[in-house]
Order: sequence, then C-alpha cells, then structure tokens
Amino acid sequence: MRARIHKNLSETILPAVLNSYSVIFFFNNRVLALILFSVTCFNIVAGISGLISVTVAVLVANSMGFDKNILRQGVYSFNALLTGICIGTFFEPGLVFAVILLLAALLSLILSIAIGGWLGKYGLPFLSIPFVLSFWIVLLPSSQLENLGLTQRNVFWMNEIYSVGGKHLLDFFQTIDNLPLSRMVSIYFRSLSSILFQDNLLAGILIAVALLISSRITFLLSVTGYLAAYIFARFVGADMLSFSFYNIGANYILVAIAAGGFYAIPSRYSFLWVAILIPLTSLMILFMSGLMNTYQLPVFSLPFSIITILFVWFLILRVKPGKLALTQLQHFSPEINLYTYINNLDRSMVYKFFPLYLPFWGEWKVSQGYEGRHTHKGEWSNAIDTSLADESGNTYERSAGKVENYFCYNKPVVAPADGVVVEINDNIDDNEPGKVNTINNWGNTIVIKHLNTLYTQLSHLRPGSFRVKKGDFVRKGDIVAFCGNSGRSPEPHLHYQVQTTPMVGAKTISYPFAYYLLKVNSDYRLKSFEIPAEGDVISNITINQLLKAAYDLQPGMILRFSYRINDSEEREASWEVFTDAYNYTYLYCPESQSTAWFVNDGTMFRFTSFAGNRKSLLYYFYLASYKVLLGYYPDIEINELMPLHIVRKNKWWVWIHDFTAPFYQYIKFNFRNKASWSDMSVNPSRLRLETSIEFSLFATRKSAAEGSIVLDDNRLAEFSLNMGNTKIWARSQNIL
Repeated sequence: MRARIHKNLSETILPAVLNSYSVIFFFNNRVLALILFSVTCFNIVAGISGLISVTVAVLVANSMGFDKNILRQGVYSFNALLTGICIGTFFEPGLVFAVILLLAALLSLILSIAIGGWLGKYGLPFLSIPFVLSFWIVLLPSSQLENLGLTQRNVFWMNEIYSVGGKHLLDFFQTIDNLPLSRMVSIYFRSLSSILFQDNLLAGILIAVALLISSRITFLLSVTGYLAAYIFARFVGADMLSFSFYNIGANYILVAIAAGGFYAIPSRYSFLWVAILIPLTSLMILFMSGLMNTYQLPVFSLPFSIITILFVWFLILRVKPGKLALTQLQHFSPEINLYTYINNLDRSMVYKFFPLYLPFWGEWKVSQGYEGRHTHKGEWSNAIDTSLADESGNTYERSAGKVENYFCYNKPVVAPADGVVVEINDNIDDNEPGKVNTINNWGNTIVIKHLNTLYTQLSHLRPGSFRVKKGDFVRKGDIVAFCGNSGRSPEPHLHYQVQTTPMVGAKTISYPFAYYLLKVNSDYRLKSFEIPAEGDVISNITINQLLKAAYDLQPGMILRFSYRINDSEEREASWEVFTDAYNYTYLYCPESQSTAWFVNDGTMFRFTSFAGNRKSLLYYFYLASYKVLLGYYPDIEINELMPLHIVRKNKWWVWIHDFTAPFYQYIKFNFRNKASWSDMSVNPSRLRLETSIEFSLFATRKSAAEGSIVLDDNRLAEFSLNMGNTKIWARSQNIL
C-alpha cells in the first residue's frame, strides 16, 4: 500500500503539480517550474495559495480517474494554480479565504475539464478561460461577503518582502528594482513578472532567464510579442502603460509564445503571424476592457485565450496546410516541435499514406504512366500500365501474334496491400494481340478495398484465373489472378489504379507506392512513397529473413546485452518491448529509465523518438539503428536527417542555432546505413551493417559517429558505436 502511494506521488502527483507551473508558458520543464514557483512566493500568501489550489485540483482529478497522462502534463490543473495565486494576491487570508480558495480550485478544475471536453472535440485548447471565469465568480459577489476582504499587499508588496526576509532581502529587491534599465526593457521584465501577478524587475528577470534556459525560441517569441505591442502602441499613439503590465505580459507575450511556437511550428511565417495577431490582441483588450468595466471585472488573460483559440481554429479549417504548419504531436518545446517536424518532412509520406506495393513479382517495365499517351486521360489519368520486357525492350519472344508469347502473360498478379475483395469481373475473353475490346473496356478486373475511400483496381486479367472471390480477405503479396489481355488491351499488360470508390472504372487518384526498387543500368535505387514514370523498370523489395527476424521486436520480448563503454568493466542491460494505449511500440530500459519508440512496417525499421538517459546503451542503439532497410541490398545506402535535439554534438552550438532555427537551419546531422558484409550473397545467415552519422555546419562536414551492427542466428548479435571519445560495444545475451 505504501509503495503504491509513493509511486502515485512520484509518477503522477508531483509531476502534475510542477508541470502546472511550467505549462503556463507551454512547457513541461521542472527547472522552469521551480523558478516560477519561487517567483510566486515573492508574495508569500499568493505563492502558498497557488500551491494549495493546484495540489487540491491535482488530488481531486487523480482520485476521480481522469487521464493520468494529461494530468501529469499539468493541463487539468494550471488554471487552478492561476486562480489560487490570484485569490492570494487580491484577498486577505482567513478562514473564509481558505474555504473560497478550495471552492475556486475545485471550480477551475471542473471548468477546465468541461470546457476542455467541449473545445477538445474540435481540436481546440481551453487555455486560461477557466481561470478567468473562476476568479470572476469569486470577485463579483465578494463585496457581499463581509468576512472576505480585499488586501493591499499587492500594492505595498515591499512590506511582504520585508516580512519574509528582513532588511537585507528588501535592500536586494530594491537594488534590482532600481537598475538603470531603459524604459522599454523595464516594461518587458515587469510584463513578464505580471503573468504571475508580480510587479518587480527581479521576478521578470528570473522568468526571462528561465525561458532562455528552457527555450531560445520561446524567449525570442516573448521579445517579439512585446516589441510588436510596443511598436503598435507608438503607431496608434497609445501609452504602452495604458494597457497595464498584466495585459502586456499575459496577453501580448503569451499570444506570441502560443501562436508563434506552440500551436504552430516555429518559422518565419509563424513570427509574421505574431506581428499580425498582436494588433488584433490590442483591439480585443480595449474592446473587452470597455465591455467588462460595466461590471468592474478585469479582463485578465481572456483576450489572449480568445485570439489564440480563434487563430488555431482558423488554421485547422484550412484545406491545405500551406506555409504555416500546425503542431501535430506536442512535445511542449518549440525546439523539439521544430526539429521533429523538419526530421519528419522526409518521413511525412510514411504517416500520410497507407502503404501500397507493386502488384507483381520480379522486374516489370512501366509501359504507360500517369497522363499517358494512349488511354490514361481525364478522370483516368492517374494509372500505370506495366509489362515484362527483355534487355532489348521486346515484350515477347518469337512472334507477336500469340498472347502466350508475351513475357508477362499468365504471370501472377498480387494484392498491393491487405484488403477485402469488393468486385470481380471475369469470363471476358483475351484479345488477339493488336485487337481491343471496347465494349468491355476494363476486361477481367478485381477491385480491393484497403481502407474506407481507398481501393485499388487491377485490370486486363486472364479469364478464369482468379484465385479469390468477392468478399475474401487478402494479404499483401497474395496471388489474386494472372496477367491477361482482356478488355481494351492491344497486348498483354497489367493496368493498376487507385480510386476512392469500389466501382470498376472509377475516377483515379494520384497515389504513391510505399517502397520499390528502380533499376538504373545494373544498379538499383530505393524509392520511398513515389510514383514511377513511364519507362521505369521497377520491382518490389525482397525482404531478407535474417533482417526481418532480427528487427521483428514484438511486445513482451526482452533483449539482454552485455556491454562496455570505453575501457570500463563489462555491464549488463535489458530492454523490453511495449505497446502503449495509442498503439505506439517502444523499447524500454528500466535501468536507465530510457524509452525509444520505433515503427516496423515490414520493409523498413525506423526509430521515431527517444527520451531518457543519453548515456544509456539504448540511446546508442537508437543512433546505430535509426533506420534499417529489411532487404539485403549492399549497393543501397539509407540516408536520412536525424532530429537535432536528439543528436547534440555541442550543446552551446545548438543553443545558438536555436535562435535562427525558425528562419534558417545551418546545423544538421545525417544518418547513413548500408550492408557491408555477409557470409552469402543470397539469403545470408550472418551479415554486418555499417552505420555513420555526419555532422554538418554550413558547408563543413565531418564524422560525428561510426558504428556497426552484426546480425546472426536471426537476432541482433552485437553492435558498436564510436562517438567522439565514447566507444560502445555490446553483445546480445539472449532474446526472451
């Protein structure tokens, strides 16, 4: 029982409380959280009130069974924190104060979950709306509560500092507050401090430093939002201070951070939109202030919430993403969001398209491609015709007068992916070569449903050759029929098209093949999510059983390794394969508490993300096996960018790079992998893969890491990686 309580406290309660502080600035960062907590305690009553309020919200949400992942992120409870700080700032402590504080914490939690559930259906955030509503509900009737009095501590806050730390602490605060800073810089720091209901330079400086340490992009956005507001105020002839420090901080600065780097991928376009949204925020502040003055209610951060929600909804409703990309997977860091997005641009097709493969065995030639010269026109332009040809380009041997003489005639036609057969047309005779059947245009045809609105059609098949029937489930590579010459087909060939409806001859759509090999002279090139052109000689990738078995990491498997780092003594490590609630598969190392997520689509193994100890064996395996082709092709090299935030050669260089990253990328890491040796040229039982990581700074390139992976006995036998002064060698003990 005690162990369970301790686990719940360390894994859920404490992270949720801390992240409630940092998520105010859209982070899950404990260092930032601790600094922000310290800042709230400059007003000790406000600091304690905020801590009590957020703790109550977390405990209630945890006991009521809400999503622990969301709870740990602080999303449910940060509004309770703001409400608690605000109540502690504006009201005098006492028994009634304590009761109101608890009720307000509970109310803000209920509003967060209720409003979040409503807006969440549309993919929209609720931001600080629950906090504003909760405090309004307390503030508006407060004049009727005789035992709940407003306080003057927020006006005479220096007295609070004196009561906490005496004259020395007061002198220190006054020294900082009297620093000879320009008016513009002073307002910026005070605006930052006001987000936590402070009004002093030290709080603002601490928050600014904390933001700088946590994220260079966020710090840059905070400055950008402030400067945009300052310039607009000067342009329209308004005094910057007429907006109040709080409005500047909680509205302008937070709009810039949210719109420019959290909900949108940081880029020159997101910064441009920040410059546009700030004037709109100014108008919203003035409008809402005038509206709320009637009821003597402060607008607080409501303009920020409204502008940000409207902007996110505006982006969601686009038909095409355009230049400004929404953040699809939130990492609570603009840098990680940006570097992951850039890295995934090469992989975007993997997530965008359901994988379809070539519907035949061996090497076939594209005789007519998209927008073909003969029949691929109009609504049927996105189709491919393929046939077999010899080295001279001939599609038949001996005589062209018989269908049996054509190389592709009666060759197997296979399912391009798993699916259900929804339509079959059969019993249409083959044509004599040179003649066509325009009455039954498509000839013998099969249509396979792979997903809702995703179908493939294979046509001109041999009559009576179908191996499946309507309603059958087929797997990728299953033989469904044989190539023929039926329909509008002057010579034997296979017609392939992708469509959104099940009807034979439906309108075609442009759709790539997941992976295939393109033959160029005697060499092969790997193509990923591309559409072959007319004249291309293409083939499917032959999966190597050794590679397939070695990287077939199924949930429940445990991998054990003995390893050495440099000349240290041999150690042991074990990894277990898990699948989470979202069906993401990952390796977990309990010794280092590290996690490496991966995808294996049957043709390619690739790691997608890493979290944890970057000195762990799992991290080095992540680097060594970042992307591996499961076919044995010694001449094919895998080449792909790696995420900059994961592979750091020099932390300070990356920090400097972060400032320019939204506008220009000049530091890159490139991963390369290829088979270098095997015991047999065909179906090897033992082989070695060579891995390298290249670091580039502008035009300068040099090696960042080199390693190898040895596969034997259908498993990962050993791997090594040399990275700077670190040399890793690991040997598999067993796989359970």
